[in-house]
Amino acid sequence: MNTTDHRTLAFSYVRFSTPEQQRGDSYRRQSEAAQRYAERHGLALDERAYTDLGVSAYRGKNAREGSLRTFLDAVEAGDIPRGSVLLVESMDRLSRSIPRKAVRLLEEICEAGVVVVTLDDGQRYDTARLDREPMCFMVAYLVAIRANEESYKKGQRVGEAWAAKRRRAADEKLTAICPYWLSLNEDRAGFTILEDRAEIVRRIYQQFLDGAGQEAIARSLNADGVPTFGRGDRWHKSTIAKILRNAAVVGTYQPHRMADDGSGKRKRIPDGAPVEGYYPSVVDPQVFATVQNRLDGTRATYRREGNAITNPLAGLSRCGDCGATMTRVQKGSRSAPRLVCSRAKVSAGCKYRSIPLSEVIDALTDDDAAWVDEAPSGNEASRQEWASLEAERAGSEEAVYRLAQELARGGASIAIADALRREEANLRALEETTRALSERLARETPNMLAGRLAALKAALQADPLEAGVVNARLRETLEYVTVWPRDEEAGRASSLTFHWLQGGETDMPIGGFGRVS
Repeated sequence: MNTTDHRTLAFSYVRFSTPEQQRGDSYRRQSEAAQRYAERHGLALDERAYTDLGVSAYRGKNAREGSLRTFLDAVEAGDIPRGSVLLVESMDRLSRSIPRKAVRLLEEICEAGVVVVTLDDGQRYDTARLDREPMCFMVAYLVAIRANEESYKKGQRVGEAWAAKRRRAADEKLTAICPYWLSLNEDRAGFTILEDRAEIVRRIYQQFLDGAGQEAIARSLNADGVPTFGRGDRWHKSTIAKILRNAAVVGTYQPHRMADDGSGKRKRIPDGAPVEGYYPSVVDPQVFATVQNRLDGTRATYRREGNAITNPLAGLSRCGDCGATMTRVQKGSRSAPRLVCSRAKVSAGCKYRSIPLSEVIDALTDDDAAWVDEAPSGNEASRQEWASLEAERAGSEEAVYRLAQELARGGASIAIADALRREEANLRALEETTRALSERLARETPNMLAGRLAALKAALQADPLEAGVVNARLRETLEYVTVWPRDEEAGRASSLTFHWLQGGETDMPIGGFGRVS
């Protein structure tokens, strides 16, 4: 935002619950309504985007960990000045939680010094009005009641419909979603076995019975170029484990439902007894039973305590050679854990090179984690990029308008229609890129960024080091980390490359030696 612009700052908050709404007009409708309001009332609409797309507000996830939380943190940090205006389409975009919590959220925003405007009814909420006009508070409460009841009834209807379907599972097929080795028939009365995939399933079971481990099975499938079932480009040990435990191979269907785990998160839990014969069987029941007995009797030589994170780079590290995930391996309780390319681990095309996890941790913490101080601010560069994208988007909008006008004047024209379709696709891509950059700008506010970097440095300097805490702090500041294991043939020493959320990269050698070009 131009620092010479002395108008009141306004921020748009866009939220919808389902991915289907993203393919529709919900985002554009909410964004353009905010733009019109800002123009009519002389507000300076900030380029930072606060969007929770496909995020439900029924259980408050958007306010707890979503983009709305980011906005509130920016206000608290002082990166968004008091007196700013938050523009939302309607109150239920902020929250569909139980009414007292929804109104409490509205109060929290107002008490932080932000004015909330609901665009559908033109209401303005601030602390003065909430204190002065009891009916204003009551209106907000009644709107919250309506929004919560709508979400509750919708969830109840969907839940009841699925409960009824699950009760009929023995007699009819619930959904086209089924194991990868099956497909639902057109009459929806049964499933067809995809024999090429069923043979892969049988191969997996037979290899296990022959004594091959799950990782060895994955490696053999990759080595033989066997295509995967899903979107993945290679077989993993975890995929083999799921197939070996999946009772669907002998025709059994286990109904599930979504339930709250007590922490505000939803997870699938079994709902009712398994339905035998729901699917056609592709594995002999005796073979399946034998495999289950062997799996139940298998005991690892070592186990990780609970679900504790022991790798600070868990979920963040990528192989410098192929871009695949780097995973932690430990071959026996007496060996030291190492990081290795997940693609190389299962013989899926990358050369097997590993790096001791201890060396990575030493590099992260060396010299009191001085590498954190090299983090780029990214703010000014992002704003320049945003301005450039805005100009390009304006040009694309103008091109779409001209082509549409030309098509309207000249009648049917294949060439013009094709050009219009291409330009419209280009405009959609530019809009998506601009929105993503605007969201990045929202994370780059100076005080919030400084706070995250300080928290990361403190976690790295802690004694003893807590890998889980470091991992959480790294996720707040980094997009990912490229790991470059030593490669003597290429003359390359081990190193890390940090890719910051705010843009930019920082290289750091491991063991005192950087990458050799």
